[in-house]
Amino acid sequence: MPLPALFSTVAKTFAGEVQLTERQGALMVAGSGVIFSFTAIAYRAVDGATDFQFLAYRGGSTTLAMLALVVLRRRSRPVQFRGTTPRTVLAGLVLAATSMLYILALGRTSAATTLFLLAAAPIFAAIFGWILLREHVRRPTVVAICITGLGVTVMVGTGLDAGSGLGVLLAAMIPVLVGLYNVLLRSEGQADPVVPALIAGIFLASSSAMVALVEDGLIISWRDAGLACITGGFALGVGLPLFNLGHRSVAAARVSLLLMTEVVLAPLWVWIWPGETPRVGTLIGGAIVLAAVVWLVLVSADQDDVLLVS
Repeated sequence: MPLPALFSTVAKTFAGEVQLTERQGALMVAGSGVIFSFTAIAYRAVDGATDFQFLAYRGGSTTLAMLALVVLRRRSRPVQFRGTTPRTVLAGLVLAATSMLYILALGRTSAATTLFLLAAAPIFAAIFGWILLREHVRRPTVVAICITGLGVTVMVGTGLDAGSGLGVLLAAMIPVLVGLYNVLLRSEGQADPVVPALIAGIFLASSSAMVALVEDGLIISWRDAGLACITGGFALGVGLPLFNLGHRSVAAARVSLLLMTEVVLAPLWVWIWPGETPRVGTLIGGAIVLAAVVWLVLVSADQDDVLLVS
């Protein structure tokens, strides 16, 4: 599909005028992964901003992007806040914590380690689906969990040997929270996906700003502020709505595979510049995790496995 036609379709879908085809939804999900992938290289390009200064601007720009979306939708398909429940608020807080951990992990370990661990999110979504929604865990999921555990063990072992244990620990928490967020969002079928994203932006901005004010203040260079806004207003502000819009038209088992665009591209960007070369152990462990997730996706697509969410 030509880009102008795709953009026109996206605008009409946001306005509630048309429904996406599965192919259009797949393009949006894969495209959102591409947009998400620029966060790592933008963070690596920061000159002097601390992590929490960066996060404060990231959260603020995400909030502004979500508010702009609320305004744009007010006439055609207004964002519904009335259906907001404690579980919706919790989903927003989990999303904010995930965004915070992602930046903190990137500052303490390689992008490859962080992203390869993130690829395990569907596994944790299956686990939380079993715990919170009482969904049956099928044998392929159990096998994938075991294989993923092996891959994570390889990566964690490599990270600890290199003295980056804290970064690996933070990165390892990300797929757990992503899996929990997906299950929370799925269990709130009537909740407008803009609402938890807005809550996440507000909480991320306010909590990070408080820490930054205590430590170094909020004054940073225009360049660093712009880079933070790229990861917030663009990566989250554009990527999240595209993902939320596109994944509704795509089979759940395929969404995780389409989002591998982020897992593959983000380490590639920082490998090209600034030349961050992944360790051999990280590549081996990451390959094991990716293989487990891709295998589970393919098996789930064949067996209509309802557990795999993205």
